[in-house]
Amino acid sequence: MNHCTTTRKPATAYPNCGSAAIRQPRLLVAAGLVVAATSDAAAQSLDQQIRALLAKDGNQRGCAQLVGDSPRQAGSLQPSNFGPQLASLCGSIPAGNPPPVGGAPGGGAANNSAAGAAFSALGQADQVVKKRRGHADSDLGTTKGGGSGDWALLPGLNLFFNADYRELDRRQTELERGYASNEAGFSLGIDAMPVDWAVAGLAVNYSHWHGDQFNGGGFDTDSYGPTLFASLFPWQGFFADLSFQYLRKDGSNANRRDYLREDNTNFGGAISGTPGADQFEGNLSTGYDFTLGGLTLGPRGTLRYRHAAMDAYSEQGSSGLELRYLADRLTSVQSSVGAQASYAISTSWGVLVPQVNADWTHEYDNGQRTVYVQFAQDYRALPTTFGFQTDRPDRDFFHVGGGLVAVMADGWQAYANFEALLGHAYFDNYIGTIGIRLGL
Repeated sequence: MNHCTTTRKPATAYPNCGSAAIRQPRLLVAAGLVVAATSDAAAQSLDQQIRALLAKDGNQRGCAQLVGDSPRQAGSLQPSNFGPQLASLCGSIPAGNPPPVGGAPGGGAANNSAAGAAFSALGQADQVVKKRRGHADSDLGTTKGGGSGDWALLPGLNLFFNADYRELDRRQTELERGYASNEAGFSLGIDAMPVDWAVAGLAVNYSHWHGDQFNGGGFDTDSYGPTLFASLFPWQGFFADLSFQYLRKDGSNANRRDYLREDNTNFGGAISGTPGADQFEGNLSTGYDFTLGGLTLGPRGTLRYRHAAMDAYSEQGSSGLELRYLADRLTSVQSSVGAQASYAISTSWGVLVPQVNADWTHEYDNGQRTVYVQFAQDYRALPTTFGFQTDRPDRDFFHVGGGLVAVMADGWQAYANFEALLGHAYFDNYIGTIGIRLGL
């Protein structure tokens, strides 16, 4: 049995790159070779696929499925159109040595598709709108609670700044590796009230995500881009919030991949990559607030759409096991149903507004996927393309949160929030936010 272990970057730089046009092809043709791709009924990890492609045949020729009928050099039997390290791995294998016993180190899981699940579990643009909604609820509480005035140099125009910190841990599965990660970022924005029933604004966002995989290796992702948002409140109690966001994601990773051939020769080494993606997100949230003195509570509903276009890229290294990831696309469609409650408490210097919220989220899209790759040192005109699968998504999970807003004189607000992801099959996620808002 051959042994192969892979350690790669997950998450929002989106390294899982595959065919955008073909989700589950049954056959892949490469240089005269027809390779069967995996199906939903028999999910295959990246390690399993690599072991199958690099295995020798009865004539002691390495990489029998990968090379197929392509020409080999006389004597060494190395493929003619491979890079030096991959060609050496795929040459003639001495007979007589028993194959190694056991499974792939680390369980054979490939941490290439955490992007898919993290993409579904984490919000981006809706976080800006949630914070703006908290400001609006606090303003409403101020009018009920008395205390602070909201004087401003330019009535209706406000600046705000948010700083976020997130802890995100992923459980390891047969198909995907686990990791522990954290993300820190900020949003700087401005909003204005063009009419007395609407607020519109613009924010710029930046975050840095760092993660360490359980079996070694790590990754970093920088995300940046604008968010446009608007809040509409055409009649008492009702509101609708809309947001549109673009994020560019630039990633880097450093790890290693190893393969133990049938003759007990080990091939492997350090591997790095620079995956990237363009992400687009739109959100529509609505609700109705009921007031009882200083208490405000009401239902909330959200529709969320996210789409990521992931760049093709090639891993770097000198092991021969580096991969070339094809361009891919990822789409998530979610609904959330929940409730929020807040209470305005008057003080001598302003108003304190504690808030709590909870929701149930359902994922409609972002299904189990096949990721398509090629060996980077396969230089044939039609290199072998093969696929491996991601985990099936968790369709239902929950969010709970709480926060405190201080509304002060001259249009100032200070706030802190905490939110947790609950009941998700793969992720534990906690995010904290602090910020200020200034009426100009």
